[in-house]
Amino acid sequence: MRGFMAGLILCGLLGGLSMAGPAQTGKVGGAGSAAGSSVPLEKTEWKLVRLGDGAVKVEDQHRQPQLVLDAASHRVSGSGGCNRIMGGYELNGEKLTFGQMASTMMACASGMETEQNFLKALGQVKRWKITGHELELMDGAGKVVAVFEVGDATK
Repeated sequence: MRGFMAGLILCGLLGGLSMAGPAQTGKVGGAGSAAGSSVPLEKTEWKLVRLGDGAVKVEDQHRQPQLVLDAASHRVSGSGGCNRIMGGYELNGEKLTFGQMASTMMACASGMETEQNFLKALGQVKRWKITGHELELMDGAGKVVAVFEVGDATK
C-alpha cells in the first residue's frame, strides 16, 4: 500500500512538471567544459561529493546522491541519497538551470538532510563547469553550490 501511495504521489508530481525549452547539448571542449575534457555533461553519471563548502559523506554507496542529464529529453534523473529524483533542465552553453524537481516520498534513517539540501542547491544552479572528472554547479554569483565526480561506470 505504501509503495502504491508513493507511486500515486510521484505521478501527481510528474504531471505538474514543465518540460524545459530547447537547449544545446554540452559538447566536449565547448562552453562550460574544460578544453580537452573527455567527460560530457550529459549522459554521464555524476556522483555528489560536496554541497556548498561541506563534503558529502555516504555510509551506503547504493545511496550515493547522483544525477544524469539526458540530452534527448532535457530531463534529469538520479537519487537524492534516499529518494529517486527527476525533473527538467535547460542548457545553453555554460548556462544551466533545473526546473521544479520531483522525488519519491520514502523516509530514510539517514541522509534526508543531505537530500533536502541537494534539491535546494539544484534550484540555485545557473552555470556549470567540468574540470577533468569533476563537475561544478554554480549559482548566479559564481559561487559553487555542488560538486560532483564521474560515477565509476563512466570513468
